Amino acid sequence: MPITKISKKEVVDIALQEYLHNGIQSFTIKHLTKLIGISTKTVYKLFNDKTALLQACLTTHYSRLTNELLKLDSDNEIETILNMTYRVVELEFDVNPRFYAELNTYYPKLQSQVIMIHSKIFEILVDKIQQGKQNGLFLSEINPDVCLIAYQQLYSGITREKIYNSLNLSVPELIKNIIMVYFRGMCTSSGLLKLEQYEQSFAK
Repeated sequence: MPITKISKKEVVDIALQEYLHNGIQSFTIKHLTKLIGISTKTVYKLFNDKTALLQACLTTHYSRLTNELLKLDSDNEIETILNMTYRVVELEFDVNPRFYAELNTYYPKLQSQVIMIHSKIFEILVDKIQQGKQNGLFLSEINPDVCLIAYQQLYSGITREKIYNSLNLSVPELIKNIIMVYFRGMCTSSGLLKLEQYEQSFAK
């Protein structure tokens, strides 16, 4: 017998896991009702359509991601940027690449809207780069906004485009050979010393 009472949060949590593990296009409301044991009518009382459900799932996903990364914020600019980088890459490796590919292909505006709502992380990273410049850790001539965009592209190549899969490298190895090389180019001699200290502590 179908469940008649279920919270919106419960439906979102279950649907989000399905999206992350299997992608978006294969997901149907009918599949969700069978998975949870609720009627289609119950789902549509909570959400107008599949897009509304996806939007709720994306909001939850990015909210959780933002909250987790905010815990890594510290006074050490290099430590904050790299700790956030390692953590978000690890999290995204647990997501089916179809999820982001289909999100970008079929729902780009929806993704942009949700990301803008939870843009706190981007603001923090730009601020950290700016602070690092002021503290002599990053080169004075670099533009924080440009650096972050380039950083995101490198990150995307590791996590979403999966262009390095054939190399069978671990997440730390990929970051070391791709993102860290770029990151070193941003650093002054003082920044390189801090980066070396970070790498030594991370290796322990």
